[in-house]
Amino acid sequence: ISRSALQTMIFYQRILPFITVVHAFLPYPCYLKTRTTKQPSSPTFLDRTSEIKNEIQLSAAPSSSENIARIDSSDLEQLAKKGFVVIGNFLPENLQTDLRQDVSDLRSKSKFNVAKIGQDSTNNLNQDIRVAETCFIGTQKLQDIPSTTRDTLYQVLDQVRAELSQNPILDAPDAVTKGTPALDGNLSELLYAFYPKGGFYRRHRDAIPGSASVLRSYSLLLYLNKEWAPEHAGQLRMHMDSGGDFLPEGEDPNFVDVEPRSGTLVLFKSDMIPHEVLDTNAERLAVVGWYNRGVTASDIANLSEDGGKTQVLLLAVAAALVTVGAVS
Repeated sequence: ISRSALQTMIFYQRILPFITVVHAFLPYPCYLKTRTTKQPSSPTFLDRTSEIKNEIQLSAAPSSSENIARIDSSDLEQLAKKGFVVIGNFLPENLQTDLRQDVSDLRSKSKFNVAKIGQDSTNNLNQDIRVAETCFIGTQKLQDIPSTTRDTLYQVLDQVRAELSQNPILDAPDAVTKGTPALDGNLSELLYAFYPKGGFYRRHRDAIPGSASVLRSYSLLLYLNKEWAPEHAGQLRMHMDSGGDFLPEGEDPNFVDVEPRSGTLVLFKSDMIPHEVLDTNAERLAVVGWYNRGVTASDIANLSEDGGKTQVLLLAVAAALVTVGAVS
């Protein structure tokens, strides 16, 4: 092996733990202005609310995939057909309870920060767009506050990633998810989101062309709201119109509302479905995340045109991956 190749491999090994730190600045699009569109009410959408998924053994970390809650073929078929799927009662109640306690513990230790919007140098506080708090989590984060509950969550969600990655159902000829590449577990992003009473997040997209967020393939939300009731509000609204951050002029509103009931898992294509969190009348908790594809050579060309710090760092990582043959 050449000296330059060895140096590149060492660089990649050192930079890999920080990749998710880069993504901590990516969840939010840039807005020029806010726009309020009065929209009609819509029936809520919740799949299989009576079905309890395989329970997770919480006394110890799962020793095999058989012990991990998982999505099934009918979930994948709906995701392939519509670009989103809502799975009720995905997690057992004891894990939901433990995750709520973990959120409470982390908030008491001041691990949550006021959520911002924008990317790179434009990342800023804008409470016309978003009122919430977030705490980034992951296998390389919060190592000063270890948690077996979080470890179990990571295994559950990585199993979901594995089931989504290059699944033939999602790559069927008529699937809206067709062509989605393999998902890189090292690039997955996760956070806890806490919305206070009166919190919200206006319409936005998770994957923005020309930014590092373009690596996002699927978005996930896993709700932790105990005894949610309609008067609590704070539903997820997924927009099905042809617009991006706003409803196109002259186009009728078309959306699906999802009740944020504890244990519900929502998956959708990050670049396909604009969405928002409606105003809350009670505190709202969720695990939020993104499954990312690997970096490609075309990403390097696209991102190199932008001078943002995030793009520069991603470009450096991408260049290293190309050198060692990990980028297509």
